[in-house]
Amino acid sequence: MKVSLRNALEKTALTLLSAVLFVSFFELNGWMFGFFEYSAGINWVFLPAGFRIILVLVLGLPGALGIILGTWYIDSAMFNGETGVLAFITGLVSGLTPWLVMKYLQHRQWLSPQLHALTASKLLNITLIFSAASALAHQLVWWLLDRPELNIWVDIWPMFLGNVLGALLMLYGFKFLLEFTRKMAPSER
Repeated sequence: MKVSLRNALEKTALTLLSAVLFVSFFELNGWMFGFFEYSAGINWVFLPAGFRIILVLVLGLPGALGIILGTWYIDSAMFNGETGVLAFITGLVSGLTPWLVMKYLQHRQWLSPQLHALTASKLLNITLIFSAASALAHQLVWWLLDRPELNIWVDIWPMFLGNVLGALLMLYGFKFLLEFTRKMAPSER
């Protein structure tokens, strides 16, 4: 009983931490790249797309649930009461799409659950797949729910490109940070 309670508390903490980090990266993206906004919810550079990949690959379902919660928080300010269903479903799409893509890639054995053998070319391919799936899922939901001023055939491309650029910036930024900290750490001999 203690183990399952502890496990539930850890997963809850990871979910909440993921939500806070996702919202923080969304705010950082607005501060750094707000002038690259194509339209509401679509940026030419979208750093949270990279954070979606990282959260889902590292934390799995708690990361996806954190993204959902974070997106609901972000969208509560963007959408008013009459588009509450749109905000709710957008949150589900934002968190569940990368998780479902990860599960599909693991099922096809293109991605190991332990992330070993993740080469630069595999990471690039995964980034492209995650970015395309996210852009397509968001645009389809917005189209089906009649989001105002949406042109799916035009809007999907800036969202896809913004996801790719943001994800690559995030992933290579983390790679640089990990290499930098490894070089700065005292070597063991």
